[in-house]
Formats: sequence, C-alpha cells, structure tokens
Amino acid sequence: MKIFLTGGSGYIGQNFIECALKKKHKIFAPTRNKVKKSQKDLIWLKGDFYKDWYHLKKSDVLVHIASEGVNNKHESLENCLKTNLMFSTKLLFNAINAKCFKWIIISSCNEQKINNKNSSLETLKKKENLPYYNYALSKFLFTKTALSISKRFDIKCRVLKVFHVYGGKNEKKNRLFPSLISASKKNKNLNMSKGNQISEFCYVKDLASTILETLNFNIKNKRFPQEWDLSTGKQISVKSFAKKIWAKKNSRGKLLFNKIKDFDNSNYKSNKKKLWKIREIHQKPY
Repeated sequence: MKIFLTGGSGYIGQNFIECALKKKHKIFAPTRNKVKKSQKDLIWLKGDFYKDWYHLKKSDVLVHIASEGVNNKHESLENCLKTNLMFSTKLLFNAINAKCFKWIIISSCNEQKINNKNSSLETLKKKENLPYYNYALSKFLFTKTALSISKRFDIKCRVLKVFHVYGGKNEKKNRLFPSLISASKKNKNLNMSKGNQISEFCYVKDLASTILETLNFNIKNKRFPQEWDLSTGKQISVKSFAKKIWAKKNSRGKLLFNKIKDFDNSNYKSNKKKLWKIREIHQKPY
C-alpha cells in the first residue's frame, strides 16, 4: 500500500513509519525539518504537508497525524486553528483533487474538553488560557469539518481519537513516562500532581500497529465516515500508572504526589460503543 503520511517526523509518526515499513508499505512523508535520506520505501518530501503534492495522486490512503499544540500546552488559538483547521482542511481538498479517497485522521481525546452546549464566544474566551484547550478546540472543529467534507464527497474517512501515548522512540523527555524512567533509574524522588485523573494509557508501538490495521477499509466498513476512540479501553488513574512503572524499576526514590499544582483535572475515558481497541502486542518498556 502507498501511504501519504503527515507528521512523519513527530513522535507517533516515527513509530508508525517503523511499523509500516516492516509490513512493506511505501510512504511519502512531507516534513519541514531537514530532509532525511530517503529509503526504498520511505520518500521524504521537503515542505509543508498542505502543499499540492503530486505524490497524493500516487497514494492509496492519506494518514494525517501532523498537528499544532501537542508539545506546547499553552499554544495560541491562532496557531492551533491555522494548522489544525485551516491547513488541514486544505490538505483534504488536495487529497480530493488527487483522487485519494481514503483517509485516516488522527485526533485526540482532548476533544472531550469541548462542550457543544457551552461554546459561546464569551465562554471560549474564558477558557483560552487553559492547558491544551486551544489544541482541543481546533481538533474538535477539524473533526467536524473532515466528517462534513467526507460525507459530501463520499470519502472513506476514519477519525481516530488517541488517548495518552507513552514509550517507544523519540518521546519528549519532559512527559510523564520518560520522567518516571529517568528519576527511577537515578533513584531520585519525583514530584507529581495529585494524580487522580483517569485516562487510558497506550504504548506507542501498539498504537502504531493498530493505526496500520485501520487502513484496511474492508473491516468495520458498514458506514462512512467513522469516529473511533483509539485506545485499550483500560481506565487507570495517573497515580496508579506511575506507581506501576515505579514498582517495575525497584527505585529507591519516592513518588511525591500533590507537591505541584494540577493543571488538568479532567478525566479521559473512551466510549465503549465507539472503541477501536488497541491490540497490546508488544512488550511494555518498563
């Protein structure tokens, strides 16, 4: 299969590329970073993902992972809307013009922050400075846009809402899992939030394998477009997850909960009726 992949230089993208290449798929991947050396089945394209790439015409499926605001919890609404809504919508119309009619769009459980009944301009303005709110709003709006466009043009579209991802290659060092591993290895104490938030933690290699599985449009194909919560379906508190990792490392340090301010008390739980369950097939990196 020939895949046009955005966000290939990012955390999830790099792990997806590794998985897809093992399965002998061919990938076209635009990047704003310094162009890496292309391989037989991996062609790096220098430039923005929303350019009118002729490689889209050669592609069987579009996998859109690129987004703004994932690594900066206080990214401005303007920047999030520009990349996650305006440029991403342009990408979809480029795909339509290129006759690439199968789409996998990676979104986020952060969309759960948005309440349809409480989205007046005044309310949005008040929430603009909340962590990841601008990111969540821009992804929510793009999901609605993508679903509308796919209905209009009869596109086979799947929007996959990803939960907390950890492990694997190139995870940012300041994220929860790398912080736990680093502190535990050094036998240092680690200050954390209260840790009562509920989420579903997905090992990135399992996530990448399951995204690849969703490219098979012959499964779960009764009606398009589709929205799926892409997760394990296993809910756990941040505190319990941290303790589990810590116990595996037998660290002499301590986890210190509620020593720093919580920035997000939200719970993120998948919808069992709309769950595309991640197959946990890799050894967890504890």
